[in-house]
Amino acid sequence: MHQQLPSIGPIHGQLAGPDQPSRHELAEEMAWVHLYRAVRHPPGAAEVVKYLNSNPEARTRHEALYLIACETLHAKVLADERSERTVAAFRAIFVTAPIRTVELAMSVFIAIPRIFGRKPVPEPTPEQPKVRGSRVKEPGSPAKARVDALAKHPEVAQVITGFAPSPSAAPTAPSAPGAREPSPDAQVSASRGGQAA
Repeated sequence: MHQQLPSIGPIHGQLAGPDQPSRHELAEEMAWVHLYRAVRHPPGAAEVVKYLNSNPEARTRHEALYLIACETLHAKVLADERSERTVAAFRAIFVTAPIRTVELAMSVFIAIPRIFGRKPVPEPTPEQPKVRGSRVKEPGSPAKARVDALAKHPEVAQVITGFAPSPSAAPTAPSAPGAREPSPDAQVSASRGGQAA
């Protein structure tokens, strides 16, 4: 006569089982969920990858987080490379090209008078600063006086005149402008009887 009522579950306030997470575990899971949002930014992704590389247990529990962080870092590297290429292209277009154009225009401007002008335009040379104590001496300098004194010495004078053409040895001109000395081939052919080969 006694009937047993069916059980409808735990009474209010009782726990269903021992696998209910504690407040600490819930806060930990909430922090990991927050990291899924923060890992989309490269600085946060770098920290997550650094931590997960040092903790293999956490890495196996949060593999998706690790992969998202690595993807974010890879995308940052690609964006940096693309940015460098873009900057290099703009630099080539807006800096290097105008400089090259001006250099080309200057060279054409300088070359036109040389090509079409009657007298050549001298090359533009940078002026050398005057150096004190230069080796180029003026005519009245002590070095010139020393050379003149040595030129009076007979042995030095003979050596100096050996390099310079002497005024007595003037070049000899041919006696007749139309008469030339016959070549050796002409002399040989004349000795054979005057037959030309």
